Amino acid sequence: MSALYRKYRPQKFEDVIAQQHITRTLVNQIEKGKITHAYLFTGSRGTGKTTCARIFARAINCLNPENGSPCGKCEVCKALSGGNIDIIELDAASNNGVDQIREIVDNVAYPPVAGKYKVYIVDEVHMLSGAAFNALLKTLEEPPAHAVFVLATTEVHKLPATVLSRCMRFDFRLVPAPILKEHLEKIYAAEGVKAEDSALDLIVAAAEGSVRDMLSVADRCMNYSDNLTYSDVLGVLGATGRESTRALLSAIARSDVGATLSGVNEACSAGKSVGLIAKDLSSYARDLLVLKTVSSGGGVLGSADEIEKMREEAQNYTVEFLVSVVNIFSAVDTELRYSVSPRIALECAALKAAKLASPDLSAIEERLTRLERKLEGGVAFAAPVGQPYKEPTPPPAQSANKPSDARSVWGRITTYFRLNESPRALGLLGSVEEVEIKGDKLVLWAAPDSFLQVSADDMLAALGRALAADGSGLTPEVNKRSGAVDMDSEINKIKKMIGDAKLNVR
Repeated sequence: MSALYRKYRPQKFEDVIAQQHITRTLVNQIEKGKITHAYLFTGSRGTGKTTCARIFARAINCLNPENGSPCGKCEVCKALSGGNIDIIELDAASNNGVDQIREIVDNVAYPPVAGKYKVYIVDEVHMLSGAAFNALLKTLEEPPAHAVFVLATTEVHKLPATVLSRCMRFDFRLVPAPILKEHLEKIYAAEGVKAEDSALDLIVAAAEGSVRDMLSVADRCMNYSDNLTYSDVLGVLGATGRESTRALLSAIARSDVGATLSGVNEACSAGKSVGLIAKDLSSYARDLLVLKTVSSGGGVLGSADEIEKMREEAQNYTVEFLVSVVNIFSAVDTELRYSVSPRIALECAALKAAKLASPDLSAIEERLTRLERKLEGGVAFAAPVGQPYKEPTPPPAQSANKPSDARSVWGRITTYFRLNESPRALGLLGSVEEVEIKGDKLVLWAAPDSFLQVSADDMLAALGRALAADGSGLTPEVNKRSGAVDMDSEINKIKKMIGDAKLNVR
């Protein structure tokens, strides 16, 4: 029994899925007889490049083409189907030297034996050496009328510009998941295999848009069982299920180091590949991100109930967190190439994501501590506007602004913020440099560059809540330290200079 990807390889253009923008163009060229001398097929693996090249090679030689595809019945089609010297395939990955290309150049002048054209299909053409490309250029630009070149590659950026300019380029697209799933259902029906809908989704997801990869996975699963379940496919792929992925992602989001490391250990102990665990986390976070930001679902696979469950789950995470998870775990695959311990690389990535999920309050806490220590030496007084700031001197003990009162009120406010306010509000509080009590007001002095991204209303509202809870009867007042540039004043000065023609503006 042959492999599925060979058994179900398309023999006609209409059998090629999701590449109509290419097949239609090729069919029109064949029907109109407008065959060019060189083609470039580029795209991801398993999307139909070599398949279309072979169909095209037979179609342009077919005596009676049907809708631009080879009839498969004429003498030429029969001759070409069994292998013929008129269709020459070269794998540039293993035949990339200048000698192989010179052999093609020497033989290209000989006319075809059975058909109208001699077709050269060069697969993985980006693997050719520089000398090989140079040897091919002249022939590629001006081949004999009976010669057609079809170059195929997955890495078109590695081709010289001189080659690209001589070819008609076709870009093969990754196949959308719904089309892959429909194609797989037809093949399994023909093979007499039953599969759960969730099992089909898992196979399609593993293919990542490649028809050949999907059929390879489907072949393995079919050999495992002819009545496939979701668990069967998970076992064949060695991947993690959504429940375990969901639990691990939740632990990362909570910044629960113990649960995170335990989840990684559980997945690794079950025999799951480190690369697949990272890939599952990245893919799952991507799906949640799509469901959170795209109302249509963005092609996320799964049953309606499962997708709705994931959509609700997505609301528990911020967009920033999901993007970070995708980036961090997508990079694990690269790190594994240089890591002596793949498991440690995965654990480090998980802990990194967990740290990013938790706001770092250490800097804010440190700043608040410094301010509290500063207040212990006495209450600071603000410098008059327009005068340089000087280090404050402690007021006399009998001053109305009692240091102990300001210190105690400030301490209670910071405690309230730590327990009741958001990290952002605590950050606002951390930008305060000095505190004093004037009458029934708690006056806070901030640096000139502080509160630039926060409205005064937000700051006053947060302080008002803290003082109300404190019961001190004080109301907040927030001032900036002098020294900040008065932009309005500076702008007016510049306008006046321009008006007085004292400033030469070019």
